Amino acid sequence: MKKTTLRSLVKDINAKNAPPGGWSPKDRVQDKPEPGKVYALTGGPGSRCIANGNSWSESEVSPQQDPGEAT
Repeated sequence: MKKTTLRSLVKDINAKNAPPGGWSPKDRVQDKPEPGKVYALTGGPGSRCIANGNSWSESEVSPQQDPGEAT
């Protein structure tokens, strides 16, 4: 059996799932963490955190909010 490299696997998956016109810079995710801000990385079911698939801006913890209560 032939070994498959991660690079070729990613290339194949991207080729199969690319939009009809191909990928463009506007398709990139623009949401990034900002220095000096606190974000909830993990949390319980339904909480706004990175681990539950929320964006960085959605997972931001306000200064008055307890980091354990990022909902």
